[in-house]
Amino acid sequence: MNSSSTSSSNDFQQLQVLHGAMMMGAVLIAVFLGFMMTSDGAVADFAGLMKGFLLIAMVLMAAEISASNLIWRSRQAKIPATNDPAVKWMHYRTSCIIRWALLEGGVLISVVLTFLEQNLAGFCIAAVGLVFLLMAKPSRDYVADQYRISV
Repeated sequence: MNSSSTSSSNDFQQLQVLHGAMMMGAVLIAVFLGFMMTSDGAVADFAGLMKGFLLIAMVLMAAEISASNLIWRSRQAKIPATNDPAVKWMHYRTSCIIRWALLEGGVLISVVLTFLEQNLAGFCIAAVGLVFLLMAKPSRDYVADQYRISV
């Protein structure tokens, strides 16, 4: 295994750890605030999803998901044409981090607005964002196919 392949493998592992940390951070904050809400007697009122802070959370989550996909597609259309793997890795890493930050931001905003509304049903909005964040995990196959980098 040459040093370029080893470096790419380490970079990919670091990216996986970063993705996992972002997922776990959002989940831990949701669990903590959910625990605080249930200890205060909060209930799940699904009829309340279409009003107040939860309506704002729903609109923001849809906007965050749309923006992350739009930015991801626009960045993937501009993959560097160089043969330098470091430049390609930097592009892929930056694209992933931007996408994940938008999705995680939507999840965290949804969790906070759910806490402010004191309605456990709002966690469904955050769960949608977490599913999209999980689906955006780094892929060795994608990197090998689109960036022509061996991992």
